Amino acid sequence: MGEPVYPSAHIPVAPSDLNALERGDRIVVRFTAPSLTTDGRVLTKIGGADVRVGPAAKPFNEDKWAETATRATVKSADKPGPVEAWAPLEPALIGKDVIVGARLLNNRGRASGWSNFVTIHVVAPVATPADVTAAAAPEGVRVTWSDAAEHSFRVFRKGPDDKQPLEAGKAQTPEYVDRTIVWGTAYKYWVQALRDGAESDTVASAVLTPKDTFPPAVPAGLTVVAGIGAIELAWERNTETDFKNYVIYRAAGDGPFEKLAETDVPVYSDKAIEAGKRYRYAITAVDQAGNPSEKSAAVEAVAP
Repeated sequence: MGEPVYPSAHIPVAPSDLNALERGDRIVVRFTAPSLTTDGRVLTKIGGADVRVGPAAKPFNEDKWAETATRATVKSADKPGPVEAWAPLEPALIGKDVIVGARLLNNRGRASGWSNFVTIHVVAPVATPADVTAAAAPEGVRVTWSDAAEHSFRVFRKGPDDKQPLEAGKAQTPEYVDRTIVWGTAYKYWVQALRDGAESDTVASAVLTPKDTFPPAVPAGLTVVAGIGAIELAWERNTETDFKNYVIYRAAGDGPFEKLAETDVPVYSDKAIEAGKRYRYAITAVDQAGNPSEKSAAVEAVAP
């Protein structure tokens, strides 16, 4: 006969990855509920979670701490996996350290041991940004908001392929430019203020589908030189990432400008000229969306 098999008590293994932070007017707690019992059996259901937040005392005694700690509200804890809970930020705790811990319950209410304990220093609630606005800009999307007396911010973005908002970047002023957008794609942004390890609630913008209506810079530095049987043009190269090409305009004498040619390099040789005739030239830059710049300042030369 083999070893006898004893019934499992179905007591969950204690969480080991608990973390906590201050967000707005509450303390948010997250951890993972393990899928094993203390005797190595697989768990598919649990009876809940006991999450507590209480003042830190030295020396730390978990029994005394648990007696005075506040029970947090648990979002959901009926099966192994991610668990989230929150406790109100009591004014009496501001400026003090608090200890956060959690334990799991089986279906009969028997508790696991306590998780790892986390200590956080409570500060005055971080002011929530306001008036979050997203607008198309030449560089991408510019997100702005009211300062709310804070000086460090985190910006999140959700595109059509994202299941949840993802961090887009950080800012030290109430403005962030998202340079990684795709024109014609819908985005929504959230802004969160940060201070002393705490964070505010997030505030969202309206959904924006930015359209590229912004022309490139006007080509600069145009020069024309009369050569042998041609007038040679040269100018400074545009540096826009969505640059497409240049359009060259020419006017005979004081006549109107007419389109002469297109090129994607900042030089052109005009050989369709008549000797002794005066010509004026101007250049525009065009981007991939077809937006043209204003014409450059006109420059003239007399054909040789």
